[in-house]
Amino acid sequence: MSMNYRKRTPDLNLPGLMVLLIAGVIVAIGGISYVVVVNKQLTLRKEIFRSKERMDDHLVAITECQADIEETLGVFQLRQRLATSGSDLKPIPAGVVEPLLKQDAASTKERFAAR
Repeated sequence: MSMNYRKRTPDLNLPGLMVLLIAGVIVAIGGISYVVVVNKQLTLRKEIFRSKERMDDHLVAITECQADIEETLGVFQLRQRLATSGSDLKPIPAGVVEPLLKQDAASTKERFAAR
């Protein structure tokens, strides 16, 4: 046996403690960063969910407005309302309608005028 066998050395010296302290700080910063990122993700998910709900509500409102417009512009209901209000408007026969402008190949809408 050598004489160094009984010599007691500390298990943790100053450089070892510094390395452990730096590692602990790095792990703590990583954990805090992870929590912040996850919190931001949850916040964004909530905002996206709220936006989707608002979009769905607007879509329902648009659909209801379109249904009201179609009901208002319905041919039979429009004729009935005109008849009940005593309007002088009368239906135009199809042979009386003439094209107002010549239709271009690029144009998709036709414009007609009754004469």
